[in-house]
Amino acid sequence: MPLRSIAFMAYFLGSSALTLAVPMIGVICYLTLYHVYPETTWWGSSLKILGIRYSYVCGLCLGIGTILNMNRLQFGRRFLHPIEWMCLIVFLTMLLSSATGFYWTNRTEFFLDKMAKVFLFTFMMSHVVVTRNRIWQLTVLLCLMALYLGHEAKIAPPGAFTKNRLDGIGGPDFRESAGLAIHLFALMPFIAIVFRQKKVWFKLVAFLSAAYAMNAILLCRARSAFVAGIIAGVLAIWYIPRRHRRWVILVLACGAIGGIVLSDNWFWERMVTIFSSAEERDRSAGSRLMIWQAAIAMVKDHPLGVGIGHFSQYIGQYAPHADLANRDAHNSYILCLAELGIPGLLVYLAALAVAWRTLARLNHRVRRELVNGDLFELFVFANRLALLVYAVAGLFVSRFYTEGAWIFVMLPACLERAVSNEIRAQAREDLVLQARLENANLLWPAACPAS
Repeated sequence: MPLRSIAFMAYFLGSSALTLAVPMIGVICYLTLYHVYPETTWWGSSLKILGIRYSYVCGLCLGIGTILNMNRLQFGRRFLHPIEWMCLIVFLTMLLSSATGFYWTNRTEFFLDKMAKVFLFTFMMSHVVVTRNRIWQLTVLLCLMALYLGHEAKIAPPGAFTKNRLDGIGGPDFRESAGLAIHLFALMPFIAIVFRQKKVWFKLVAFLSAAYAMNAILLCRARSAFVAGIIAGVLAIWYIPRRHRRWVILVLACGAIGGIVLSDNWFWERMVTIFSSAEERDRSAGSRLMIWQAAIAMVKDHPLGVGIGHFSQYIGQYAPHADLANRDAHNSYILCLAELGIPGLLVYLAALAVAWRTLARLNHRVRRELVNGDLFELFVFANRLALLVYAVAGLFVSRFYTEGAWIFVMLPACLERAVSNEIRAQAREDLVLQARLENANLLWPAACPAS
């Protein structure tokens, strides 16, 4: 058995055991498994004989650890945050669509199983990652995972490229080039936060992560990610706190220069098709419009949706060409509308709106109530951009059932609980300081004025 396989098993078993006492270790382990996904690595193939479902084992240990340590997690008096309520309702609409739509298939069971796991993990994450230190640990982990994915892209063999586009890196959500590029763009703001720290080794790790991630994005040659990245970059100048604006502009300029240096003709030839006329648009982009029109016709016949996992199976009945059968929606919102129906789309949009509103409210609260809230402002900024990347890319690629997207939807609940904990801690410190001052006045009262 390879040494890397042995090292991974030692890490996995050790983390799963320690999760029972420290749930944050389980969150880190689960997210590491999500990005690395050992089932598809060369060193993970020798472990298949064990038949372990790593994410489920880690998730089970995380669930048990969360319950055992419930009184120490500091998630506040409100057990369910509004974002958690919205995610729960989204999952209920998925269950409803499986009953009101077409008959169950293996794909229905697959997506229900996956989304149940996704929402359970994000629910536990939002009750565990509730302090400044834990959110910082999550930020560093995301930076390291970007470095890992970027390195895997750098050493990918020629067989990993399909039509000069990188595929098959990381977990199932990143198996296609667009999914990997979108996720790496979403991680960029968190890499920037690590780079912003004063310690040299933080800056070095963040620099390497950004360079490797940008190279991987260029190798993916994904137009949807390119558009989402440009929009997020422009809006970054608007949403960043004013005192950091010059720094963000400098980082964006360096990133653009680095991207130009690393890019090749294949990348630019594909990006040019974004601005081509209808006659010059390639078949992939043109087929999207026909698929979306067919999906609208499908919704007219099934306003409550055709059921989770059934889009590709039935789109061929509404598409004008036979070669569009069994195709993906290439749009998160169209996919949600077609499979979960009108109620499902409304709930999904409401969940995004609640997450965005929570971040906006948090930004004002941090500035108004926290003395040392600079790092929290950067966390809110990074979460905003990650949501923007997935929301914009979702107009061109189906990311509705992507776990990474829902992690960033739930992250504002973590941030709000962490900010509330910080405000309470700050209030306690003020009370202690005030009590000490009062005791000092009692011990050494001011001299009485002369009569």
